[in-house]
Amino acid sequence: MKPSTVLFAAFAAVAAIQAETTNSTVKYIDYSSLKKFTRAPATKETNSTVKYIDYSSLKKFTRAPATKKTSTAGSNEQQQQEQNQQQQQSSLSGSQEQQEEIETPAPTHVPIPTRPDPRQTEAPTPAPTPAPTPAPTPAPTPDPGPWVAKWIDHDQVKPFPQPEPVTISEKAAVKFKPQIHITNGCHPYPAVNEAGETSGGLKTKGAPSAKCKGSGWGSQVYGRSTWVQGIWAIMYSWYFPKDSPSSGLGHRHDWEHVIVWIDNPDVENPKILAVTPSAHDGYSKQVPPNADCVDGTSVKVKYESHWPINHALESTSEGGDFQDLIMWDQLSEDARRAMNGVGWGKANTPFNDGNFKPKLEKAWPFKK
Repeated sequence: MKPSTVLFAAFAAVAAIQAETTNSTVKYIDYSSLKKFTRAPATKETNSTVKYIDYSSLKKFTRAPATKKTSTAGSNEQQQQEQNQQQQQSSLSGSQEQQEEIETPAPTHVPIPTRPDPRQTEAPTPAPTPAPTPAPTPAPTPDPGPWVAKWIDHDQVKPFPQPEPVTISEKAAVKFKPQIHITNGCHPYPAVNEAGETSGGLKTKGAPSAKCKGSGWGSQVYGRSTWVQGIWAIMYSWYFPKDSPSSGLGHRHDWEHVIVWIDNPDVENPKILAVTPSAHDGYSKQVPPNADCVDGTSVKVKYESHWPINHALESTSEGGDFQDLIMWDQLSEDARRAMNGVGWGKANTPFNDGNFKPKLEKAWPFKK
C-alpha cells in the first residue's frame, strides 16, 4: 500500500470522529501507531479550554490536532481535570530532576524572645550584696629625718597671705591681732616661706635699721593659741633679721612676741584679761592692760632698744602697723618642720613645738 493512501485514510477517520464529538467531550487519539508516516489532523478552534496532547509518540512527523471549543459545563470540568493531571505529571518529572541536583537547606533557628510571666506578682529576691572589701592599711609614713636648713636672703622670703578664718580659734586670732610700732631697729620680716626656706638674717653692721626697713614682699606675724588653766592664750610672734642697738652690738636674727589672754574665744564679745609682751628673757605683765594700750580689740606694742641693751617689746599708746597673720596650723608642712628644726643662734622660735608651752607657763600673768 502506498503511503499517500494510508495518510488519506487517517485524515478521513479523524474527520469522522470530529464530526461526532463537536458538541461532546474532546477525545484524544493515540497517534503512536501511525509512527513516522502519520500526522495529526488540523482541528478547528473551539470555545472550550485548550487541551495539551502528549506528542512524544509522534516524534518529528506528528502534531497535535486542533480542538473545537465546547460550551457545556461538564466538558469544561473534564478538560480542566485532564489538563491538571498532565501539568502535575510534567512538573513532577521536572521537580524530581531538580531535587537530585539541589539540596534542601537546613532550617534556620530563630530564637524566640522570652516574656515575663504576667501572673507574677512578687518581685524576685535579689542576690545578697557582697561585703565591701576593706581598704588596705596604708604603710606608715617614714620618718623624714632631721630638717636640713635652707637659708636664703632675708629680703627674698615671701610671706604667707592671710587666709580667711574658719575655726573659732582662727576668728579670735584675727579679731585680737596686735599692731606693732617700730621705735628703732629693724622692721619685722617673713622668717620662712612655703617651701621651708628660711631667712639668713643680717650681720650687726651699720645703723640698727640698716638694710632692714621693710620687705618688698610684705611682712608677717605668726600666731598660735591654746587653753591654759581655763584662760585662752593667743601668742603673736615677729621675726627681725638682726637685733643690733648699734654697729657691732647685738646678734643676727631676733624673735619677739606678745601673749594676749582672753576669757573665751567662743562668746560674742570676748574680753581681754591680760597682756604679756616679751622682754629679753622674761615678760612684762599687765593685768588688765592699760586702756590707752588697747585699740578696740587690738593690743598696741612697740619694738625698742635702750642702748646698749638689745631690743624688746613694750606696751604703748602709740599706734602701729598690722601684718598678715598666719597660724601655726595654717603653715605648710615644710614651714612647720623648718620652724621646729632651724637654729637661730641667740634667738629662738617662741611658737614652735619645743618652746610654745614652756613660754606660756613662764608668761602666766595671774596669781596661782
